[in-house]
Amino acid sequence: MTIARIYQAIPLSIHSVITLDAGASHHLASVLRANINDKITLFNGEGGEFAGIIAAIEKKKVTVKIEAYHPRVAESPLEICLAQGISRGEKMDFTIQKAVELGVSQIVPLFTERCNVKLDADRSQKRVEHWQSIIISASEQSGRNILAKLEPPQMLTRWIGSVQMDQGFVLAPTSEQKLNSFSLQKKARVILLIGPEGGLSENEIKLAVQKNFAPLNLGPRILRTETAGIAAITALQCYFGDMTN
Repeated sequence: MTIARIYQAIPLSIHSVITLDAGASHHLASVLRANINDKITLFNGEGGEFAGIIAAIEKKKVTVKIEAYHPRVAESPLEICLAQGISRGEKMDFTIQKAVELGVSQIVPLFTERCNVKLDADRSQKRVEHWQSIIISASEQSGRNILAKLEPPQMLTRWIGSVQMDQGFVLAPTSEQKLNSFSLQKKARVILLIGPEGGLSENEIKLAVQKNFAPLNLGPRILRTETAGIAAITALQCYFGDMTN
């Protein structure tokens, strides 16, 4: 039986007994049909993970006894930030989920010229909470013990003026530069700038180049926005990260 991995945003320590939050308790008790004495793994996003066993299952809460700590590391040596033009509905959800699985350390949702998503303050907050839940779920599934940082949605033109990076890439199908023409240090901070449906405008690509982003071509085929991020992150991890080590 696969051991469930559960994120809890609380301090964790060996020999302590904790009550899981309502969502995790429901998932274990009602969805996974866990039993007393089942083993589980806990992490709180601060690094490493804790081995525990289920001590009690009540109607709406599950109690866990923590027995050991394991300083396991699943983070990429390459610090990848995905600056993603906000796409509609499940496309953005899919992009965030797969980016986390592939090892990004930061996600910045961006409003761009061709972005069709409009968010007021209330909808923006709800969307951020939804995306955060996707990050947590993807981290639980993929074995990551540190959560990717989610930035609030913001305008590309405002965000790009304050970025800090060792190397930036903006996807540009008309560019002739391929990833194998670049050299990156193992612990480099890399930003991938990717447009929404319809891509980035010519003016946005020019602005990115002015801010020292290198235009990058991923090949002869036109990729959908949700495919482009996955392809670019995978290529980065293969060339410079931990997919070939």
